[in-house]
Amino acid sequence: MALVYPLALSGFMDLLRVQEVRLDLDRPLQMNSLHGGELLTAEVAPPYWRGSIALAPMASRAADEVLTLLAALSVPGRAFEVCHPHRIGPAGDPLGAALSGFAPVIEAVPSNAFSLRLGGLPQGYALSPGDMISFDYDPGTGTRRALHRVVEDRAATTLSAFSGYRTGEFEVVPYVRPGAAAGAAVRLVRPACLGVLVPGSVSSGSTRGSVTSGVAFSWRQKLRA
Repeated sequence: MALVYPLALSGFMDLLRVQEVRLDLDRPLQMNSLHGGELLTAEVAPPYWRGSIALAPMASRAADEVLTLLAALSVPGRAFEVCHPHRIGPAGDPLGAALSGFAPVIEAVPSNAFSLRLGGLPQGYALSPGDMISFDYDPGTGTRRALHRVVEDRAATTLSAFSGYRTGEFEVVPYVRPGAAAGAAVRLVRPACLGVLVPGSVSSGSTRGSVTSGVAFSWRQKLRA
């Protein structure tokens, strides 16, 4: 069966034995100093996520399979779902078990572009700083994928317009791009963005006997599949 891009977590990330991971929010900024000593800072491009992944030593045959997938993903335009492999659910629900039977959604997008409200949650379900959420949105030019980190503590305490309870307004990073809408499904368990390989970043490692070590790669966020 032909591969379908972007590769879902089950088709790529779930196959990796990740030893080390890095996940950063890159915010391209330009800073200028004025004559009076004031600093002017401007965002010169939208913020995006980037990261790197180093794999644990593995059987050389398994390494061949991973490196073949990486070679396929190096074709321009091909993307894959990428999540933090060591973070499954929010801090207060590490495995996402409390969300069984619930379907989290965006309850409302406040006028403040740095804030969200979620609904469709269990009563008292808590979000903590550092928790991640993802959802799809459409700015009018096609569906895109957003990934955000929660900045403030919030718990779902009041009944939602959707099934379940809702949170109050809370801040997220990066800012919420135009197109996010109430009712959009939210992933709190294994939230993922879309990524592409950084050219030249793949390390094929080295093989000793039947074990290959040092396979690694870097990626950066792509908004649209």
